[in-house]
Amino acid sequence: MIGSELRLRRIADPEAVRALRHALAAFLDAIEIRAPLRDDAIVAVGEVLANAVEHAYPSSALGPVEMSVRQHDARTLIVDVVDRGTFKERAPIPGRGYGLGIARAVARSVTVAKHSGTHVQVVFDLLRDDATAKRRAAT
Repeated sequence: MIGSELRLRRIADPEAVRALRHALAAFLDAIEIRAPLRDDAIVAVGEVLANAVEHAYPSSALGPVEMSVRQHDARTLIVDVVDRGTFKERAPIPGRGYGLGIARAVARSVTVAKHSGTHVQVVFDLLRDDATAKRRAAT
C-alpha cells in the first residue's frame, strides 16, 4: 500500500530492539511484503537497531531511538533509524561489527549520517527477485 507509514519511538534499551522488530514485521505483513524480502528487512533493520541501542548512549543516560518505515512507491521501502547519541568510531572487534554489512548485503542502499546523533537509512528494492537476493547474500 503506497503511502503507508509506521513511526515509533522507544527508549534505546535491549527490549526496544525486540519490540521495534515485531512492529516492523507486523507492518510488512500489513503492506503484504513477503519472504525473502520480509525476513531480510527484519534482520537488517534489527542489526541497525541493535547498533543504536548498544552504541549511541552511555548506560547511565539512555535516550530515544526512532524507527520510521514507509513504502515510498511500488519499488521502494525506506527504513530510517535515528538516535540522538554519539557515534563511536572504534577499532574492529574480532567476531563483531557485522551489522551494517548484513544490512548492505540485502538492501539496495544503506547510508549513515552522523549529525546530532546517528541516522541510518536502509532502502529496500520491493521488486527484487530471489536470484538478486541470493547474489547479494553471497557477497
